[in-house]
Order: sequence, then C-alpha cells, then structure tokens
Amino acid sequence: MKKTIATFSAMMALFASMNTAKAQDGFFPVDSIVDPSLSLVSVSTSVGYESQYVFRGVKYAGHSIQPKVDFSYPVLGFDLYAGAWSNFPIKSTSGSNLKEIDVYGGAIYTYGMAKLDVGYICYWYPESSDWGGISRDMEVNVGLTFDTSAYLGGINLNPSIYYTYNWILKQQVVEISVGYNAPIGEWTFGWSKLTLPITIYGGYSSAARMNGDDGGRDEGKTWWYVGGSVDIAYAITEYCTISGGVRYCHRTGGNEGENYDGFHYALEGRADNFWFGGKVDFGF
Repeated sequence: MKKTIATFSAMMALFASMNTAKAQDGFFPVDSIVDPSLSLVSVSTSVGYESQYVFRGVKYAGHSIQPKVDFSYPVLGFDLYAGAWSNFPIKSTSGSNLKEIDVYGGAIYTYGMAKLDVGYICYWYPESSDWGGISRDMEVNVGLTFDTSAYLGGINLNPSIYYTYNWILKQQVVEISVGYNAPIGEWTFGWSKLTLPITIYGGYSSAARMNGDDGGRDEGKTWWYVGGSVDIAYAITEYCTISGGVRYCHRTGGNEGENYDGFHYALEGRADNFWFGGKVDFGF
C-alpha cells in the first residue's frame, strides 16, 4: 500500500466512512455482485499541504501540495479499494524537488478485531530526469491492523504492521505503527467534533538497487527510521474534516556506500526532519 503511514491514516478514515453493508467475520454476501449499487461505493478525498515531503525516513521535497482520492466497494467478503496520491512541490529547500504520482489498489478482509490488507502500488516520477532518479517503481505489500477498543475500554490504538517488497529497487520494508484519535473536545468542552490524532511509527528498509533500473550504478542502502505526528482535527460536517499539526522523523543509517569520483553517496536529505502540515478530508 502506498506510503504506508500516510496511507494508514487515509485508509482508517476510509474504513470509518464505509457503510455496514461490508462483509466480515467469515460472512460472504453476494448482494454487491448480483445487485450492484452505487450506495455501496465509499469515496474519500483530501487535499493537503506539507512543509516537507518525508517518506520512510528520507526527505524528497520541500513545501508540497498532496491531493488524494480513494474508492472502495465490498465484494464477497472483501473490501476492494483503489486510489491515487500525488506530491507536487511548490518550493524546494534543500535541492530536492520530487514530483510523484502513485496509483494503488488492493483488498481488505476483516475478521474480529483484525484487518488483513494486501495491496499493490505503482510510483511514477514524471520529472525523474530533473530529480536524477528512476522514472517509476512498483511494490506489493501485506499488512495487519487491529482494533483494540474492545480490550482497552473503548480506546482504539489502531496498531498495525506492514511488510513491503519493491521489486524494482529490490527493497524490503517492515513498518509498525500505532495511532490514536484522542477525543480532546469531549474531555474539555464536550465537543465531539474536536479530536487530536496521534501517530507513532518505526521501520526498517533495505534496498539493493537504489538507482532502480535506470541503467546507473546499483547501490545498496539499509536504514532504520522512527517518527510521529500530532494533529488537531475538527469535523466541520459529517463528511468534511480539517486538520493540521507537526511531524518528526529520525533516520539511522543510509549513508554507507563507496566513494565514486570523490563523492560519498547517501540518502536524500537530513537524518532528522521536523515539519508541519495540514489537510482537508472529504468522505462519502
């Protein structure tokens, strides 16, 4: 699934907007096939701004606009989904200026407190010659997300673990995360619409071909990363939420490699990044 942490948050919003017609716990209805209906389609869209674009511990761009759209439809006990996400830099602060368009799809099966997600994503970099990287790469992923509310007195921490393999970069990624949407509005003013989404994540990435299949030198990189975000979110209506907050990510490793013509190859950007962002979400 695209941008595991970014997508994790997006998909949680999408799951919440799905109607009760979806199947789970071993129930495999055929209604959505024999009697298809647009009422079973779930749509989630958003437009966000980030002062940096950091992915898996690596900074790829400065100030950026990030639009997204997701679709979901229940079929034989699975929630099939597809969507697209983009990063469009509006200002570069460190020489990085990566434009990116991701298209993804997959299936989710729910059983009890667990959601099994199997997905595919294609990354496309429309101006890769300017960035100096590959034009596209692709990966598959499988992940588990858990609803802990039944075991923690109604508190859902949404813990998840994902494994990703990118066969263009020969990259393996394992990432875990925990997210909690704290109802600070209810705690303080009795406003259910005001919440504090908090996410903490960490991962391991090892890629044997950082240059992909662009014909350049193969160069392997291995690194660890941890990060988190804290936002303030307000549900303007049942279908629209606005949010904004701060993010932090730390990377360890990724600077190893051989010297070539006097240069030491390393991952893009700094090892520590602190930035801010916000977005408007719509779900139907």
